[in-house]
Amino acid sequence: MPVHLQPMLAVGGQMPFDQERWAYEYKWDGVRALCYWSGGRMTLESRNLNDITGRYPELAPQSAEVGCSSAIFDGEIVAPDEQGRPSFHQLQHRMHLTSGRVRRGVAAVPVMYFLFDILWRDGRSLLCEPYRTRRAELAGISLTQKRWRVPPSYEGRGPDMLTNARQWGLEGLVAKRPQSPYRPGQRSGEWIKIKIVHRQEFVVGGWEPRAENAAQVGSLLVGYYDDTGGLHFAGRVGTGFDARLHHELPAMFKRLQRKKSPFADAVDRGPAPAVYLAPRLVAEIDYRRWPAGQRLQQASFMGLRDDKDPKEVVLEERK
Repeated sequence: MPVHLQPMLAVGGQMPFDQERWAYEYKWDGVRALCYWSGGRMTLESRNLNDITGRYPELAPQSAEVGCSSAIFDGEIVAPDEQGRPSFHQLQHRMHLTSGRVRRGVAAVPVMYFLFDILWRDGRSLLCEPYRTRRAELAGISLTQKRWRVPPSYEGRGPDMLTNARQWGLEGLVAKRPQSPYRPGQRSGEWIKIKIVHRQEFVVGGWEPRAENAAQVGSLLVGYYDDTGGLHFAGRVGTGFDARLHHELPAMFKRLQRKKSPFADAVDRGPAPAVYLAPRLVAEIDYRRWPAGQRLQQASFMGLRDDKDPKEVVLEERK
C-alpha cells in the first residue's frame, strides 16, 4: 500500500456545458484528509502530508466498522453547525488544538469524516480505475463507524444539486468526469469546483490595528503568488474577527513581524500604519466581489489553515 499520497485537486470554474456527462458531489466546507487504514489502525494525513490523526480521535474506527482489511480513502473532515451544515468556522476550534486540549475539543465540537473516494483496497490499487468505478467500490464497503459518511454522487444532475446547495447554504459542487483516474498531487480539469460562495485561500502578509484599540486587528493584508514566485497584494480583510481572534492573532503575528513588505506590488495606504509579516500564514477568506484590477470587496476572515503551504496559494478565480 502506498504512503504519503497527495490528494487530487480540482480547478475553479462554472457548470460544464455538457453537464449531463459529469458526476456531481456537494462541496463540503472542511479540511481535506486522506485516511490510511491498515492493521486495524487509522492514519489521517492533511493535503500537505502532516499527520493529523491525533487531532480527531473520535474518527478512529474499530476493525469491525470498516469492511476491508486495508484501504486508502479520500475525504473531508467537517464540523456540523446547529443545523447540521458543515461549518469551517466551527472546525477552527479543532484544527489548532494542542494534544492536551483535544479531549475538550471533542466534547465541544465533534467532527465527521465525509468519504468521497477510495484509492486502494485490500492489496489493489484503484488509482487508475475510473471515478465511476471507484465510487461503486466505495459504496460497496460496509462502513459502520458512526462518524464516517459516504455522501451521494449523482451523474447528470448538476443544476438540481446546485439549487439544493443554495437552499441548504452549502459552498457549492464539485463536478467530476466519470471516466477520470485519480491523479495524486495534480490539479486537473477533470474535476471542477463550482462555487456559490466566493472563497479562496490567501497568504497573510501584514495587518493593521484598529483605530480605537491598537492591540486588536482592524484588517489583514492578504495576497497570492504568481508563477514567478511573487506575492501579489489582493486587498484588505476587515471583518470576521471575534474577541478570541482579537487576542490570539496579534500574539501570533508578533513572531512573524518584519520591517519590509512581502508583497511584490505596492500596498495602498490604509486607515492605520501597516505591520508587515513574514508570509507564512494561510487564511480562508469569503468575499462578495473581486473585480479585475481592483481589490477584494466585502471580504470576511473565516479562519487560518495549516494544511496548505503558502507557496501553493495562487489565483483561483476573480469575480
